[in-house]
Amino acid sequence: MQVSEGIHRLTQGVTNFYLIGESGKYTVVDAGTPGDWAYFARSLAGLGAKLADVDAVLLTHAHPDHTGFAERARTEAGAQVWIHRADEQAARTGQTGKRDGKVTSYLLRAAFYRTTISLLRRGGGRMIPIAEVSAFGDGEQIDVPGRPRAVHAPGHTPGSAALLFEDRRVLVTGDVLATENALTGRIGPQIMPSGLNEDTDQALASLDTLLGIDAGLLLPGHGDPWTEGVDEAVRRAKAAGRS
Repeated sequence: MQVSEGIHRLTQGVTNFYLIGESGKYTVVDAGTPGDWAYFARSLAGLGAKLADVDAVLLTHAHPDHTGFAERARTEAGAQVWIHRADEQAARTGQTGKRDGKVTSYLLRAAFYRTTISLLRRGGGRMIPIAEVSAFGDGEQIDVPGRPRAVHAPGHTPGSAALLFEDRRVLVTGDVLATENALTGRIGPQIMPSGLNEDTDQALASLDTLLGIDAGLLLPGHGDPWTEGVDEAVRRAKAAGRS
């Protein structure tokens, strides 16, 4: 689905990833699960593009439902894979940090089972290591199609980052800020549930890094696009608090 000029949202129900086109080349923001590869390839073909047109995969953080087919895109499409330097080692090894909440606390939630089953069916239960990864830092403008600026907002993972496409006034937030809770089903701006965060308090505090960003469209890793302003999304996420 095209959500803005030259920007397409791809999703198979739980995790979003995005295609950003510029001058016939593409940047992929996040890489879904390993099982999303065929869907991704079909989506490219539907736009009249081919794998060779993919220049880069930008990862908002190192979790298996976002790094998904990144290694395959690197080897088969020749795409350069990027991630914030604080998550670089996790992306290379496939080893993530310990969560600060218990996943078992969501066992009475239907969304927990919907998310878990969906991700496991597509190989999202473990992270495929990425052999070659390029790292970006906070505030860096990344030299890929769309030229986004990185906004480091740790907490969900140490290297969690949002990506600001300034010319398009679009902010891709990954799991820094979602609009649907993957484990509780709650709708609206919020951070990820503590059962998926490495440091939930830090994730809440990191929302302040988004304040003042001029973006008319916010594209989360989970949930629908948000069009009511970044500051309002942050206000509501803070009000929602932990889950």
